Amino acid sequence: MQRRHTKPTIRIRLACALAMLGAGCSMTAHAAGIPFATDRPQTWQFSSDFEGTYDSFGQNLDWNHDSRAFDAHGNQVAGPGTNTFVGLSTFIHYWKLPSLPHVGFNASITVPEIRSQGSQFSASGIGDPLIGGLVWYNPAPATTLGAQAYVQVPIGQNDVSTNTWSFWPSVFYDDWYGHVNVDLLLGGIIRGRTLRSGHDDLSPGNSFHLNLRVGYSISPPDNPFAIPFVGLDFQTSGGTFNQTAAMPVSNSASRETTVGVGVLFQFKPNSLPFVHQKMYDQLSIQYQHSVSGRNTTLTNGILVQAWHYW
Repeated sequence: MQRRHTKPTIRIRLACALAMLGAGCSMTAHAAGIPFATDRPQTWQFSSDFEGTYDSFGQNLDWNHDSRAFDAHGNQVAGPGTNTFVGLSTFIHYWKLPSLPHVGFNASITVPEIRSQGSQFSASGIGDPLIGGLVWYNPAPATTLGAQAYVQVPIGQNDVSTNTWSFWPSVFYDDWYGHVNVDLLLGGIIRGRTLRSGHDDLSPGNSFHLNLRVGYSISPPDNPFAIPFVGLDFQTSGGTFNQTAAMPVSNSASRETTVGVGVLFQFKPNSLPFVHQKMYDQLSIQYQHSVSGRNTTLTNGILVQAWHYW
């Protein structure tokens, strides 16, 4: 079958990426969206003060209106005009080892559900799952340091699959300073070659991302309920190399910086946030908007996530 050469284009947002206690989502080779953009305060807060094991399930929804985009010079231009909806369903299992009293582990699988619709473009389906886990350490009861790693497996439906194996490593930090929670993630995406029948073989560039959330607990931090927060997200991705044509794809490197505001609600009956984490629930909602970028659609969307722990 004859392969079609890839045309340079502004990246269309097919899926976001997020992490909440180790979640992630799909990104296509030409997709916009900053990884882990739906982080909120306490995303990376874990406690090692529990016995046995416990589990959590999260459902995340992201809507973005792709009416504007950044060109190769960072100027705003008309975007594809699509409305993109991304759902992320994540199951996580947590455990610890008696010989490591201040260390915990979890393993997870995240499955994205994607829909992008416009007058000249439409794509939908189940995206590529992320499988992996993390390890954390508590040097103090309210302080968390850790690292995680995930593999994105290109088995999603054709319209929304990356057709690319990728590896997602990152490190994280969470701590309380009085009523203030600081939550930080630094990571990247290392991508393999994109192989798709009828298309050129591509080597997409790797990515680096930063996700920062700063929240303020209105109630005492040992029993938080509502935590308004602000966020800063950044991503930069290298350019794509066309292996079939033996040449780089022009204007394929991208970057984006966004800011956001939101609120996290927590429902923890008769329990402190750092002790014996068992059944409780979390709900967050935030709005994000791009402040700068290049070769990507502009973020202008609402992100919601709900988690249940048991």
